[in-house]
Amino acid sequence: MSKLLMDDPSWELVSKAIDGISQQWAVRKDNGTVKFLRFDPEKAYPKHHHPDRTEWLYVVSGEMIAQIDDQVHRLREGEFAIFPVNSEHSLKAGSKGAVVLVVAIFENKPSA
Repeated sequence: MSKLLMDDPSWELVSKAIDGISQQWAVRKDNGTVKFLRFDPEKAYPKHHHPDRTEWLYVVSGEMIAQIDDQVHRLREGEFAIFPVNSEHSLKAGSKGAVVLVVAIFENKPSA
């Protein structure tokens, strides 16, 4: 078992193009992933979609604004959202930042 520490220096930036959001991987498998995202206050993950996976997001701490297609949802600690395959979605942390757990399940892919 390994522990995830919020102040652990091994958190890595999600992307050089996205400032103020870091990640810590818990599981990386061919059929799915589990990771934590840590958002600095007011930082946003831009709108995007995934053609191959459904994502579940659980708010561990803080507040998030989640846009899923044309709907906007305010998520607080203990709440979650589902981002279906191909849905356009984005996230923005509240004024105190946030930590979220993201679970992605990849769709079955036909065998080659």
